[in-house]
Amino acid sequence: MKLLPHIILIAVLGLAPSLQAQVRETPATLGLVAGGNPQGYVQNSNDNGILFATTSGGAGQLITYDKIRGDGLDKLIRFEERVEALAEARALYAAEQYTEAAAAFGQVAREYAIILNVPQNFASEALFYQAESLRRSGRYALLAQVLNAPVAKTIETKLDQRYQKDLEFMKLWSLLGEENYEGLKAALAAYEEPVTGDAKLLATPNFVKLPTTQLAQLAFLRAKVFDNEGDQSRALDDYYRAFTLAYGNDALLSKLAMGQSMLIKSTDPKLENAGSSVAAEMQSLAYMFSLRFGRNAMPEQFKKYAVRPAMAVPAAAPTAEEAPAEPAAEAPPAEVPAE
Repeated sequence: MKLLPHIILIAVLGLAPSLQAQVRETPATLGLVAGGNPQGYVQNSNDNGILFATTSGGAGQLITYDKIRGDGLDKLIRFEERVEALAEARALYAAEQYTEAAAAFGQVAREYAIILNVPQNFASEALFYQAESLRRSGRYALLAQVLNAPVAKTIETKLDQRYQKDLEFMKLWSLLGEENYEGLKAALAAYEEPVTGDAKLLATPNFVKLPTTQLAQLAFLRAKVFDNEGDQSRALDDYYRAFTLAYGNDALLSKLAMGQSMLIKSTDPKLENAGSSVAAEMQSLAYMFSLRFGRNAMPEQFKKYAVRPAMAVPAAAPTAEEAPAEPAAEAPPAEVPAE
């Protein structure tokens, strides 16, 4: 049985190795087509099957996947340590501590590398959430390293469709992490509606119909492409679109998009002209940012703009005394009697 070269995991995942060693076996229960439901230990895996021993440290035998009940990726293989192994990383992720979550998920993937080729294994799930945590913490270069590692292929081949759309979007972010703007631009084009008819009048093509969270990501990534090309007008349009879509459901993305918008506005020479539209837009952006993320989270150079914008006050309706008198109604013309 050809074994997975686990030792390369430490380097390719882009994170420092932990002091805890990789496990040599992990307890599991199998549902066999013939032979009942043996309990034992998975000692390794490949695309054909698992190396399984019924006693800890015992000699393992290859059990091919066709001997295990279930279709496709839905094989009856229950890992006893799944919940416990992922518990800490999941708690950090739920608490939006994404930097710490990325490290914790990466550690799980390294320690349980022996099961990476098992259908629906939790080491590949940990890799997926490591990548997503890196995206959510804004570390796109590290995200690219993780997704480009050979072991990341198991996210596609060993996990079901629930993971695949998010993985598709992670790959877009990895292009940003590589600063591959031409590749990113080409990839984003696949999500844009054809430019025909009235759509030709738009500054940028509309995106195809997708969930709001995905549209926000596409808008931000396209803004980064425009920004790299020096097209600040279209970049600003997409940054606005991104932080509006992400405002209530993706705090980091909304924060990044608002920050990039303020950065572009700060280069406009009209900014210091009191009463200009540029100054008013900057003030609104900075004030919204301070409300959503706190004044201390704002870059120092933008804090002076974070004041409540002046609101237009509608004129009060005139009182009865002030209201002009209505003109008297004209008397109807007198009827002329018929002769």
